[in-house]
Amino acid sequence: MKPTPFQRVAEMNTAFGNPKGNIQGIDWTRLEKQCRNILDEYCELMDAIVAKSVNDTRDALCDIQVFANGAQHLMGVDGDADMHAVVDGVMTRFVKDEGDLQATMALHAAKGVTEVYFEGVFPKMIMKSAVDQPDAPMGKFLKSASYSNTVFPPVD
Repeated sequence: MKPTPFQRVAEMNTAFGNPKGNIQGIDWTRLEKQCRNILDEYCELMDAIVAKSVNDTRDALCDIQVFANGAQHLMGVDGDADMHAVVDGVMTRFVKDEGDLQATMALHAAKGVTEVYFEGVFPKMIMKSAVDQPDAPMGKFLKSASYSNTVFPPVD
C-alpha cells in the first residue's frame, strides 16, 4: 500500500534532519519558521492563479500541503488522523434528516437568518443564506443544528 502524503512528507523531513517532534515540547520557533513557508507558497499560488498557470497553481497547492504536513510532523502529531478529524467535523455541518432540518431552520431563525435555500439531499443537504443577513452573507453555508466541533485524537 502506498504511503499517504503526510507519511511521505514526514519521511522526507526525517531524511532532511527534521525528526518527528514531541507534542509535549513543541519547538515553537522552528514551527513558526516552517509555517512562514505556507504564506510564501500562498503568495505564489495567488500569482499563479492571476497568471492562469495551471501547473504553477498545482505546484503551489501541493507545496502548501507539504509545508503544512511538515509542520504537523514537527509538532509530533499524525497529520492523517488530524485531517480525518477535521473532515469528520466538517461533515457534521450537513443537514441529515427532516428533524435536523427543522432544528437547523429554527436555530438560524433565532439569529435572524430566515431567508434560506437548500442544496442536495439528506443526509448531505446544505442550507445557505439567500440574501445578506446578520452573520450570514448571501450564499453562506449555514451549519446544521447537529454540527459538532472537531475532536482531535489524543497524541502520545
